[in-house]
Amino acid sequence: MARADSYRIEAVSPGDWSAFLGDAAGAAAFSAGGWLAAAAKATGSQAQFLGAWAGEHLVAGVAGVVSGSGWQRRFATPALLPHTGFLFRPATTEKPAHVEAERSGVTSALIEHLQSRHARIHLTHTPALLDTRQFLWAGWDAQPRYTYHIGLPEDRDCVWGGFERRTRTAVRKAEKAGYRVEPTADIAELRRLYGLVYGGETHAPVGGEVLQSMAQSAVEGDLVEGWRCVAPDGGTASVVFFARGGSTLSAWVAGADPLHRDSGATSMLYWHVLRDTACTHFDFVGANLDSVAFFKRGFGGELIPYFATEGFGSTALRAVVHLRRALRRKP
Repeated sequence: MARADSYRIEAVSPGDWSAFLGDAAGAAAFSAGGWLAAAAKATGSQAQFLGAWAGEHLVAGVAGVVSGSGWQRRFATPALLPHTGFLFRPATTEKPAHVEAERSGVTSALIEHLQSRHARIHLTHTPALLDTRQFLWAGWDAQPRYTYHIGLPEDRDCVWGGFERRTRTAVRKAEKAGYRVEPTADIAELRRLYGLVYGGETHAPVGGEVLQSMAQSAVEGDLVEGWRCVAPDGGTASVVFFARGGSTLSAWVAGADPLHRDSGATSMLYWHVLRDTACTHFDFVGANLDSVAFFKRGFGGELIPYFATEGFGSTALRAVVHLRRALRRKP
């Protein structure tokens, strides 16, 4: 394995980062500078792009937002972005052991750099990162998460045929009732319906102002496309904003009116988008709650694991955090 000190860790310019993303293993729409800038603006944090260099070659990198200072200084995948984690240059050899050695060494280098400058590090990686051993060996925590991927061949009837019967039934129910799907860029409506999913904006995992700011930046930067399912009475039953990245379309953020919960509107919306998009791959971006996984499984995608990692700048802080969590779990 290449030694961690074989690499030089430093900030990457926006131009170099964009070029690196072009073919980096693990690159996804949400790793792009525009998304990090939107998140930083919405949360009052600072976007940062770090690269690991071997001579003049950018071997690996990681993007995130920095917030706080001192013992509260944090480097993280920002809220509302499903992943930004570690990215690697394409393999330069067909020998798996050599690829593993390079990526293990550069992962260690990035881990050491992050731990030396931040009290806490929270990163959610794309499914391309399969090996979390370097994180575990460095004392980090690693948790598996899951999503569903769907291939979108030219014949979209194949996609429809892969749906579970309950999902096809839901789509037909909404179509028969007169629901329709149309594009939208109404951010206020997205914010309102996102809040309704959680029984009110104050209970949502991400605040309404953060959501609105990020959505506004994403729309202005042409990073997303929004779709809504309109009920027969003209109201919006469901809305989803999707992120585009190369040939992949990813579900980003959604909202729905509980009054239309059993209408099939959301299933209909997803089917119309899957049917009509020019993209050839779809990522549901998360299926980590029982009810969410049940809904998304109905579309017949492949279950894909990915990892979230958490590191600490000191073993003492790690012990304190773990103790607090253990106490909260006690009845």
